[in-house]
Amino acid sequence: MELSPEIKAQLEEQKKNCIFCKIIKGEIESKKVYSDDIILGILDINPCVKGHMLLLPKEHYPILPYLPPETFRHMFGVMPKIIGALKKAMITTGANVFIANGGVAGQQSPHFLIHLLPREKGDGVDNFAFDERKDIDKTKQEQATGMLAHNIPAMMRNHFMRNPVKWLTKTPKTADYLKDIKEKQKVIYEDNKVLVVIPENPQCTGHVEIFSNEEESQFENLSAESATHMFSTASYCATAVFEGLGAHGSNIILKTGQSQDNADGRLSIHVLPRFQDDGLDLLCKPMEPKPNLDEIASRIRDEMFMVEYSLKEKKKPEVIDLDKNVIDLSKKKKNSPEEPKEEIDEAIKKIKGDI
Repeated sequence: MELSPEIKAQLEEQKKNCIFCKIIKGEIESKKVYSDDIILGILDINPCVKGHMLLLPKEHYPILPYLPPETFRHMFGVMPKIIGALKKAMITTGANVFIANGGVAGQQSPHFLIHLLPREKGDGVDNFAFDERKDIDKTKQEQATGMLAHNIPAMMRNHFMRNPVKWLTKTPKTADYLKDIKEKQKVIYEDNKVLVVIPENPQCTGHVEIFSNEEESQFENLSAESATHMFSTASYCATAVFEGLGAHGSNIILKTGQSQDNADGRLSIHVLPRFQDDGLDLLCKPMEPKPNLDEIASRIRDEMFMVEYSLKEKKKPEVIDLDKNVIDLSKKKKNSPEEPKEEIDEAIKKIKGDI
């Protein structure tokens, strides 16, 4: 989204009272577990699971569509490594990424942030089960499905016109593990990296599910490009339900690996349009009693160190080309006994950088 001068001025005003901007500046204490030039990772002070982490841009943006392209690519491109480190630190089998756009979706801060939740079976959280089909108006659902089936492919075509890639083909090959899903569920969009469908048990009108189309069941094993594309597709789906259905907000929820509400361990992203008083309860309750955050932060920081290190550019050693600087004395005409000594002195000075 291109920000107008008026919106930029409003964001500057928001920053003055933003708690997370003050955390980024170090004015408010936090349990920092990850940091690079663009994003910061801290522990949630009221976690719903052990290792509940918040990932946020260091610049102030209120919602996902406001993120500049370079921030979006970096944030979601590095996320597989961050998820992998978080799972390893907490010794869990699964993880969630939870994004709330808008107050009706559960957004509680004017600073955009992402919840990262290490998950496992029996952790007491089942907010993202989506096993039961909700009572949805059939006519509205058909209208929404038709709108999404038209708008999302058009949005993705425009996306690739602006951002061409080599891997895109006209007829993508469907991953073997997705063939049963493609046969049973309504397909909205497909390319070489993602498959977008209406889920078997939609939780609301306009609910879509995005699968990785790369035979990969673990998010942390995706490349930066593939991870970014999954979330780019999710972002376009969220925009489609916002514009096409007049939604008041949206949730984007990634599920990867086995957990209490993801028994089959499949990797997918759910996009749910949200409306005032829609009855959906997706917010997790804080743990009681609260775990030892200092001990958890230490464990996560140890694993995140390698993620941070891998992003730092290694400086190439400076190479001095001696052949370029040294004068070939054998080709010089010697006019006097003193001249060779003078030329040697001059060559040494050049090597040392004195002249």
